[in-house]
Amino acid sequence: DGRLKNCELILVKELDREQDKEFKLLLTAVDGGSPQRSGTAVIHVTVLDANDNAPVFSQAVYKANLPENSPLDTIVVTVNATDADNGANGDITYNFEHVSLDHVSLFTLDHKTGEIKVAGSIDYETDNTIELRIRAKDGPGLTSYSTVTIDITDVNDNPPVISLKSLTNPLSENVLPGTEVGIINVQDRDSEKNRQVRCSIHQNLPFKLVPSIKNYYSLVTTGELDRELVSEYNITITATDEGSPPLSSSKTVQLSVADINDNPPVFEEQSYCAHVTENNKPGSTLCAVTARDPDWRQNGTVIYSLLPGEVNGAQ
Repeated sequence: DGRLKNCELILVKELDREQDKEFKLLLTAVDGGSPQRSGTAVIHVTVLDANDNAPVFSQAVYKANLPENSPLDTIVVTVNATDADNGANGDITYNFEHVSLDHVSLFTLDHKTGEIKVAGSIDYETDNTIELRIRAKDGPGLTSYSTVTIDITDVNDNPPVISLKSLTNPLSENVLPGTEVGIINVQDRDSEKNRQVRCSIHQNLPFKLVPSIKNYYSLVTTGELDRELVSEYNITITATDEGSPPLSSSKTVQLSVADINDNPPVFEEQSYCAHVTENNKPGSTLCAVTARDPDWRQNGTVIYSLLPGEVNGAQ
């Protein structure tokens, strides 16, 4: 009858742009005449994007190994997230999430590429494992999270530290060989082989180190001491770890030898001969004798006296 009729294209199911970005429909109109006539039209439906997809990380947990003291700008790991949406809805930026200030200062995160680099001093002895929580956010604000676990590997960067825990000073010169003089403790902050330490005394001295309980050594005598020969010892103890390259440190222990009265006075001459004139006055000097004692202070002070005796019948 020539009248214009409208038709509506109605959506009967949700669309998902990530599955089908567009549809091409062929619309056919048929009249009721005889013979029957028809016409067609192509309908092109473009599905517009909505921000219905959050970013998705390629891994829930990223793991990396990092040697301590790694240079600045060393690449640790690169995180990656994808977003099925389009345009700004699919643009992703990366940021640290709830990470301590101490750890944030050690690393940088490229907000666009997800690349994590070293930005501070990495110290195994401070933290041997570091966890960083990473947030990926698209343009409108949908987010997801991933964790980066960094295992710090030890390098031999700490020399042994020698501590003197006790020392018998001064030490009597009559002590027996094997007498414990002092206790030494050695610590190394590194780990595993890097903290294994050997201690030694290299000088030709009458002392040695004997291992005791863990990290402790006893300093003992190996021979007799004689203050009159050596009154003081400077004992240098060297500790070397088994790292590569090995690190070492030294400590010098000063030890004084205490005197005992083990030496008698010795006259300079076995006998003295004096010539005296007769009729000399009382108190006149006949001769002078000298005796020496190598001992120390009171032990070496010489007192002279005449012993009772007769000389040609005179007392």
